Amino acid sequence: MRNRYLVTVCTIAAMVVSVSALATAQSSTPLRTAWGDPDLGGVWNNSTLTPFQRPERLGDQEFLTEEEAANVEQEAVDRNERLLNEEAQRTEAGGN
Repeated sequence: MRNRYLVTVCTIAAMVVSVSALATAQSSTPLRTAWGDPDLGGVWNNSTLTPFQRPERLGDQEFLTEEEAANVEQEAVDRNERLLNEEAQRTEAGGN
């Protein structure tokens, strides 16, 4: 019984030491590309409404007005409704 207790304590101690060693082994500096820029590789999700470049028509306007925001939202609702109700187009197998 005493032997089993000693084995359990030693196993837990070994696990704690190995986990703490792994945690301290991680680098705190960000990965870099060969040319020195931050490495942004990975899986990216592009399902966003934020464009990469600001439309010129907005100029220095920081926010949309309530009316403009409502128009944008209504246009999206109308587009989705139209696409939902659109009749499906049948395609032929093997053709372009």
